[in-house]
Amino acid sequence: MTKIGIVGAGPAGLATAYGLRSASVDVTVFEKSRGFGGRAATRGRDGHRYDHGATSFTAPTPRVHRLITGHLPTAGLVDIGALSVWEFETDGTVVRTEDPDASPRWTYRSGISTLGKLLSRQSDATIRRETRITRIRPQEEGWGLWTEKGAVAEACDALVLTPPAPQTATLLRTARTEEAPDAVHTLSEAVRAVRYASQFAYIFAYDHPVDRPDHLYGLRAADPEHPLAWIGFEEAKPGHVREGHSVMVVHTSPSWTADRVDTDPLSFVSEVQGRVADLLGQDLPDPAWEDTQRWRYSVPQDPIASAGRAAGREIGLFLAGDAVTGRGGVGAALASGLATADRLRRGA
Repeated sequence: MTKIGIVGAGPAGLATAYGLRSASVDVTVFEKSRGFGGRAATRGRDGHRYDHGATSFTAPTPRVHRLITGHLPTAGLVDIGALSVWEFETDGTVVRTEDPDASPRWTYRSGISTLGKLLSRQSDATIRRETRITRIRPQEEGWGLWTEKGAVAEACDALVLTPPAPQTATLLRTARTEEAPDAVHTLSEAVRAVRYASQFAYIFAYDHPVDRPDHLYGLRAADPEHPLAWIGFEEAKPGHVREGHSVMVVHTSPSWTADRVDTDPLSFVSEVQGRVADLLGQDLPDPAWEDTQRWRYSVPQDPIASAGRAAGREIGLFLAGDAVTGRGGVGAALASGLATADRLRRGA
């Protein structure tokens, strides 16, 4: 039976595994962390759930729409597309916006990380969590994978790499081969060329409701140079926040984060709190608690060149993820994973 290895249990890796269900292949997914989902991430604290990475996800293709609404269980699926999102200008002026034809934007009552759990349960793959792959090398047929402890993790006929492009490039540097050096070089150069925007996420929890105009769900920046890109209120999402409380998720803009990405996000808590208060036009007390997350590889700025991806496929190396199209987002990663599964099925 054909063996396929997938590095990364984010949306792209799990969608690839899901797309291979019932195929005549043996699939193993390797994930360095304890959970699933990548930026489709949720944390819990004090009875609250909050999406601290992707705030929601959409369906960029009809196939992804069918996956979410027709193939995966929909219990707890929440469409927040109709919730109000306004914009703020460079000077902090808040502008009311309307989108009467808003497309579905989803999360789950228990958080957006539910998506990864559903995909993993619906696939036929073996998922090995807390297994970091640090080296890949060609074998007589296919590819060998090694963990950070030096152990042989797997031998597979084809390998799918789904981490952000800089991390994939690091793996490809270990893939020196005398059989197809040009293909590995072409693929590596294409991956290395992809740039990413970075962002910080700040979570502020309050033991009372924070006043928000028109009970809106979020505020987004009209100017990409503003220090803040997004302020979202998790209490607007059904099932996320206990009644009578507020949990704000704030994302800094890539332009503001670029020069600060190597600094601890906690260093800027006071500054971010002050900017949020200014935009909301109110004095905010200190939160009951706060949380932070550095998203170093938040949004790809370029697509991976198609010639590089084609060179990789010739030697059994496949790529999946939002960097394949150069568009950030969970939906783009899902679409990429499903498309990769189709290619593997045709070659299996």
